[in-house]
Amino acid sequence: MKGGTVIAEYVWDRDEHERRLVDPELYRPACRWCGRPMQGHGIRERRLVHEAPIDIRRYRCCPCHAVVQVLPGFVARNLWRTWPTVEAVVVPPTRRPPVVVAARTVRRWRERVSQGARRVLHVLSSLRASVLDELVAGLGLDVARRTLLAAFRPLAGAPGALAALTVLLGKVLPGLRVM
Repeated sequence: MKGGTVIAEYVWDRDEHERRLVDPELYRPACRWCGRPMQGHGIRERRLVHEAPIDIRRYRCCPCHAVVQVLPGFVARNLWRTWPTVEAVVVPPTRRPPVVVAARTVRRWRERVSQGARRVLHVLSSLRASVLDELVAGLGLDVARRTLLAAFRPLAGAPGALAALTVLLGKVLPGLRVM
């Protein structure tokens, strides 16, 4: 089955997201399989924990029948939270999250960032960007994801390490998760 989620790497706040929802042309992706522009296929609601729900635009490729949803960059894919909330919990773990996060969720997220980052580092090294090559060489392949995120933070800019790294990996290998 073709389809999935496309992350809008240029949308980092709700205001920009709301502006782009008005016109389907502003979010319209090209199909990952055939390269043709996709057609609007509706809007669905995405509920975020402890936040107002947001609308997510969907698109369909008529020739190959792929359906994708376009997720704004500030929403953490598969976690039902925003990236600032997730980062406040896991990088570094002493910061207070902007909203209450259940203790069980905090443990699960912190356990995930304690896991090895070898696969993520291999993908980053395959990009052949000198800054990423230096980062990977400086860290080695046997570091935890938390260490990678801390080292990636200066490269990430305003979106934050988790959001920027997720967007970058989503371009290269869709489906590879940092969290």
